[in-house]
Amino acid sequence: MYFWNYSTFLIVFVLFYHQTCYAEFLGLYPYETETRELKSLDGIWNFKISPKDQPKEGFDKNWHESLFDEDDDCMEMPVPSSFNDITTNKTIRDFLGVVWYQRTFFIPKSWFGKKKIIIHFGSVHYLTNVWINKEYIGYHLGGHIPFEFNIEKNVREGINIITVAVNNTLTESSIPQGFTSYPNNTVRYPPGYKLYSHNFDYFDYAGINRPIKLYTTPLCFIADIKILSSLKGSTGYLDFKVVFEPSSANTECIVSLKDKKGLTITTTNSCSATLKIDNVKLWWPINTGYESVGYLYTLEVFMNCDQDYDIYRLPVGIRTIKWNSHNLFINDKPIYLKGFGMHEDADIRGRGFDYSILVRDFNLIKWVGANAIRTSHYPYSEEFLNEADKQGLLVILETPACSLNAFTENLLINHAEILKKMVKYNKNRPSVIIWSLANEPYTNLDSSASYFSYLVNITKTLDKTRPVTFVTSQSFENDKAVKYMDIICVNRYSAWYQDPGHIDLIQHQVINELTSWHENFMKPVIMSEYGAGSVTGLHVIPSSMWSEEYQVEIIDQHKKAYNILRGQGFIIGEMIWNFIDFNTPQEYIRPGQCAKGLFTRNRQPKEAAFKIKKLYQIN
Repeated sequence: MYFWNYSTFLIVFVLFYHQTCYAEFLGLYPYETETRELKSLDGIWNFKISPKDQPKEGFDKNWHESLFDEDDDCMEMPVPSSFNDITTNKTIRDFLGVVWYQRTFFIPKSWFGKKKIIIHFGSVHYLTNVWINKEYIGYHLGGHIPFEFNIEKNVREGINIITVAVNNTLTESSIPQGFTSYPNNTVRYPPGYKLYSHNFDYFDYAGINRPIKLYTTPLCFIADIKILSSLKGSTGYLDFKVVFEPSSANTECIVSLKDKKGLTITTTNSCSATLKIDNVKLWWPINTGYESVGYLYTLEVFMNCDQDYDIYRLPVGIRTIKWNSHNLFINDKPIYLKGFGMHEDADIRGRGFDYSILVRDFNLIKWVGANAIRTSHYPYSEEFLNEADKQGLLVILETPACSLNAFTENLLINHAEILKKMVKYNKNRPSVIIWSLANEPYTNLDSSASYFSYLVNITKTLDKTRPVTFVTSQSFENDKAVKYMDIICVNRYSAWYQDPGHIDLIQHQVINELTSWHENFMKPVIMSEYGAGSVTGLHVIPSSMWSEEYQVEIIDQHKKAYNILRGQGFIIGEMIWNFIDFNTPQEYIRPGQCAKGLFTRNRQPKEAAFKIKKLYQIN
């Protein structure tokens, strides 16, 4: 069953979520091993868009049964990428509705037989329907989250055809939200004119944004691995449990923990046990002065199962997280977060994953001296988080719930489902230290209290080892939900949105407000956003808004306030908005982008980047 009408889909989604055609992801990243083969479906796909105001046409006319390259309106589209900026067509850049992708592929002959064949989507935004060889495979709701289908019954020897329909329409019940209206003003608008908007301030890039992979497993296979690390003196402990399918199978395990050189540290013949690691090398964050930065062991699982076997290797970092009313601790040492909010955003690619951008970004993060980022305002790619694990970057992992302005039952259902997936898929990552439920929700509303209390309970049920937060833009006097959080994250723009031009007020405002947050709720506090926009190359003496000098002065005055607050012992982090300039919807208040980046959109430094590099190296 597939759905072109999103509102109808939401109802059916709630009622029939457990249908077998709904996509799922078991929780292990598709690494290649001796028992698992891997094939990429990235490349140039054929691409079509539905006619304006006729999103149903492709379904009614069964486009999945035809070959797109025989159609005059077919064009090429790279995968992964957002479709918006690839062409020169304004209609495609701003398209809202259903777009269609198609390509052919081959399955290696050796894959047929006693193997499962799985297709893994890194992320498709937003509602996805998939067909292979004209057969309906299933659907998935939500961007920024990986999902999979078993397809061994759908593929064949020879040419296979995959067709993917993507609806990027957001609604009041989607995460994030979008709003459609029909203005009753015939002077300004023709009859039936549709307006579409959303509350978040970044461009809503859409399409197949992340890689697509085919991979195999044995029929009896390792479906998940759950780990929990602890520390006592110089000895580390790793609790693990191997989850296999089918769960009724007769299985035996050989589990080994190996160091970075591949040397075996310890071995057990159990599928669930606690491994002891003498003289453990801990996972430490980057740019904090500790050794063994980003140190990863390898948990190698060899599972025998009914005359079959499977092998999987999980990167493992041994680290602990603790917190109290004043501090956050990594491996029992207090940690101070220095970093920024980011966006998955780049020229031409939009939100499309690109290894070159990934490596460049991590080089810049290390160069500037940061140790932490927030995945504003959605979970980032698996590849980014893999690199964060390896490089020792601390991550506040955030759901796509940005600027929620109502707290309905349908919204809560979808929010909770995405949250569960985010926690489940990233539970083993040493880099992920805080779960963020949302960015700047309207938590001045009374209805937000029970809404976020429920989400906190869900998160704590799944994972008690990490603190939970959301990022607030409300005041400490009117926020109804922040009391349920473990850590308070505050977005505030002194001398920008608030008292623009008055740099002299920054220290007074920052010190007083963050102190009030802490005194009212007795939680540690992070300034999760602050900053100013700067037009690259605009230099003004004395400084004024939008100049590079003004952005530098904003940072300098905030840093002085943070240094004073650190002496009071409750501020645990500062995060500039933003790492890079990024694309936004067309607005008269922005020149085609949000210009608050330390770096330009093509990853070159502004003056502020050199300033923050100096400040982060000092403290």
